[in-house]
Amino acid sequence: MTGAEDRRHAPSSPFVWAFAISQMAGWGVLYFSFTLLVGPMQAELGWSKTDLNGALTVGLLTTAAASLPVGYCIDRYGGHLLMTLGAILAAGLLVAWSTVETLPAFYLLWIGLGLATAMTMGEPVFAVLTVNVREYRRAITYVAFVTGLSSTAFIPLMNLLIGWYGWRTALVILGLIYLAVAGSLNAIFLRGTRGTGRAGAKEAAADAGPSPLRMALRRRAFWGLVVCFSVQTFAFSGITYHVIPMLQEKGQPLDAIVAMMAMIGPAQVSGRLVLHFFGERVSMRTLGSAAAPVLPLVLLLLLVGPSFGFAGLVAYALLSGVTNGLLIIVRIVGLAEILGTRGYGQISGALMAIIMLPRTAAPLAMAAMWQAFGGYDTVLWIMIAAAAVGAVGFWVAAADRPKVG
Repeated sequence: MTGAEDRRHAPSSPFVWAFAISQMAGWGVLYFSFTLLVGPMQAELGWSKTDLNGALTVGLLTTAAASLPVGYCIDRYGGHLLMTLGAILAAGLLVAWSTVETLPAFYLLWIGLGLATAMTMGEPVFAVLTVNVREYRRAITYVAFVTGLSSTAFIPLMNLLIGWYGWRTALVILGLIYLAVAGSLNAIFLRGTRGTGRAGAKEAAADAGPSPLRMALRRRAFWGLVVCFSVQTFAFSGITYHVIPMLQEKGQPLDAIVAMMAMIGPAQVSGRLVLHFFGERVSMRTLGSAAAPVLPLVLLLLLVGPSFGFAGLVAYALLSGVTNGLLIIVRIVGLAEILGTRGYGQISGALMAIIMLPRTAAPLAMAAMWQAFGGYDTVLWIMIAAAAVGAVGFWVAAADRPKVG
């Protein structure tokens, strides 16, 4: 075992749990809280939902554009400085958000928040775990498990803060909480993290060869993963925003829909617990090859499940949650298994930049299809066909092996 391997953290070390808590705070503060702020901001400022969600779209596009350079920086320098500065930037922008009065200023804020999100969250930062933790797939599972609880922790908290103090003061408090949690944990526990350029003698010698990203772009595996996960993110992002009108169109009451949606998060965590149980005994190639073709079945269940009443909704929630929970892990860990850990930050950043586009476009695209076809049934059949193509994409990626020499 090399000296670099000796310095790696154990998958259950304080380093990993600090990373997990930092990520949970990031998703809770920078992602889930937005939904609760739309109503109060509309009431006070008079902006439309389109105006507000347009800023979110700009932020997501900024995250996509920044993912590749962020991944390059993490590969080269490690995650300590970048993720610490990102947390400080995000906290400051949350406080600045509390003072916003004009729509252009709000959009500028979200450009900054999109950059901060790329620096602190998502696939590129998992490069830190991939290089700095032994049994990194187990560590990523732990982080994903804790992150899955972010909505459970922060949505009720944000709702209470808005009710007690109003949305402006709530944002200040949220910014201070994020600075105290993510800023301090990143500053303390990520110190000394390495990028792939400093992972060891073997990797250092390999750096003299072609760019890892350029080599990945030449392989069928990368483009197979692009197809698979573009479809997955499009489907789950679009359904997240359309599931209520979709099921109401099929005659389901709102209370039943809300109860169904509440089951999806615990189902995601359950899927990740199953993965933890199997540990290293199942490869990501095998798991992804089995999980990817389940997505068309999930969408088919959403199409026909409401005919069976609430039991059909429960079946959809459980299968959807478990499948999404597994595919997220497959996307993070399978990328390293299939394409290698060298240059992971750049490669995952490129993948993130590409799949962010369908994720961002999904709500608007599904609305346009609904309007064109006069209902959601045809939209779901189109998505089922696309999901089948996505499954084939993963099989192509899993079958692709790098050429030796």
